[in-house]
Amino acid sequence: MKNILLNSFLLLLSLCFTYPIQAHIGSSGVVFEGNAGKYALQVYVQPPDVIPGTAKVTVIADANDIQKVNIKPIYYWFGDEGSPRSDEAFPVANQAGRYEGQIWLMNSGAASVQVEIIGSRGKGSLIVPLVAIATAKRAMSPSLGWVLAGLGLLLVGLLTTIIGASTSDSLQTVGEPISGTTMKKRIRGSVIGASFCGVLLFVGNNWWNGLTDDYQRNLYKPYTANTKVIEENGVSVLKLQIDSNSVQRRWLSYAIPDHGKLMHLFLIRQGTMDVFAHLHPSRKDTLNFEAQLPDLPAGKYLLYADVMRYQGAQYTIADTVEINKQISNGINSSTLKDPYDAYAITNPLNTKEASIKSDLITICGTPGVKTKLQDGSSIVWEEDPNKPLMMGKVYDLKFSILSPDGTKAKLEPYLGMMGHAAIVKDDGSVYIHLHPTGTVSSTSVSVMQKRLDETSKKPNILPATAFKDSVDKIMSKLSMMTEAERDNFLMPNMLHTNDKAEHHNTVNFPYVFPQAGKYRIWLQVKRNGKILTGTFDAKVM
Repeated sequence: MKNILLNSFLLLLSLCFTYPIQAHIGSSGVVFEGNAGKYALQVYVQPPDVIPGTAKVTVIADANDIQKVNIKPIYYWFGDEGSPRSDEAFPVANQAGRYEGQIWLMNSGAASVQVEIIGSRGKGSLIVPLVAIATAKRAMSPSLGWVLAGLGLLLVGLLTTIIGASTSDSLQTVGEPISGTTMKKRIRGSVIGASFCGVLLFVGNNWWNGLTDDYQRNLYKPYTANTKVIEENGVSVLKLQIDSNSVQRRWLSYAIPDHGKLMHLFLIRQGTMDVFAHLHPSRKDTLNFEAQLPDLPAGKYLLYADVMRYQGAQYTIADTVEINKQISNGINSSTLKDPYDAYAITNPLNTKEASIKSDLITICGTPGVKTKLQDGSSIVWEEDPNKPLMMGKVYDLKFSILSPDGTKAKLEPYLGMMGHAAIVKDDGSVYIHLHPTGTVSSTSVSVMQKRLDETSKKPNILPATAFKDSVDKIMSKLSMMTEAERDNFLMPNMLHTNDKAEHHNTVNFPYVFPQAGKYRIWLQVKRNGKILTGTFDAKVM
């Protein structure tokens, strides 16, 4: 009875108020660095875990000549024309160039936050893609439930009394005594009122339960997969099959290349975290991917696979896979089947020396300490070693690479970016694939920007029957290109480089550590045609 009254009370409230909804694990916040016209911005969005809900938006600007900052949500399915009006982000006291505001996310799905800057350098705007999804279900406290149920009973009593009085007492002349007929009319009216309230309670309860079921059904459930390693013609091959029960197969058919690859897969040896591989499995069909493995040592591996759907929404599939014995394919860093694959070996957690003999060994570094890379060059994490890293704070993780002779190294694009990074917490509960633009893929930005440039409110729907062949043709075409041709064809706006040549040996990754604990960071850059992997440990307070 309490639930029925409560649900019906919420229905009555709803009649008065109208409600307008990153490849990662454990990192709910979205960090993005980019230019809004002539303004360099860093934007941090903390999306809600329930939809509808409010997202907190923090904008950090490069100067203090800004007059106004506007923020608003834009949904992929509705476009700019269907978006709400902008809200203003206000300056934060005693923090020059920092602005904060809130926006409502009312619908689930691929979305973005548009940040508009007005200042002395004119107007500028940028788009920060995100996926608005409900990941939690809020529980109402028992005390609040009983209060609302009591209010519901009060409303039922008042409505019953009002209907009964309107059919009896209100029809009498002032001063006329109440007769038996009047009492009968009052009772009859009250019964009618109670019956009406009962019907309203029944309908309201069913309506609310239907909303609850829909919310529960649409609650985010991570993609899952079954992964195994098998021998084929003397070569160890990783086979990943996405669980069809965890994903709508039709939607997964609309996968698109992200930085030229349909899947970015990371393997990290569980526990020791001393073995790392960044692979790009080939697509056999909608649910099945496979990759030839390099010479990895035996052990249980954490697996994180990133895929992107055509509306720019990124998803990460997490799994574990057992490698029962040392893989001896005779494949090393220079003979990998995919030239964009890479792997490296370092020292286990909490030790200073590697337990494996390999020419790929690179000792794990720490903030401010120069560390050797595989080709004799070195890398430095430009972070103050005397200042503890704090959870919840936006950091610009900056790395500098030096040639073997100590001069500044010149970096080359690797999959369309000047660097890639993977950050994993020691227990595997946090994983993020970072780019110099932040936690957002440049592909997502391009997809959302293209959608905003359309004039119609509804996006073009790709034909389900032809899309698979189209993807296969694109991937085949990409495989035949040189890297320069790939960048020009697929990623003309994705290259994230510094304007000044003397800074080409540095690469930055904006990020917010979501939890306290120990993390390991793998940084990947390209120099002289070779992919280099640096490894760093971070302790977050």
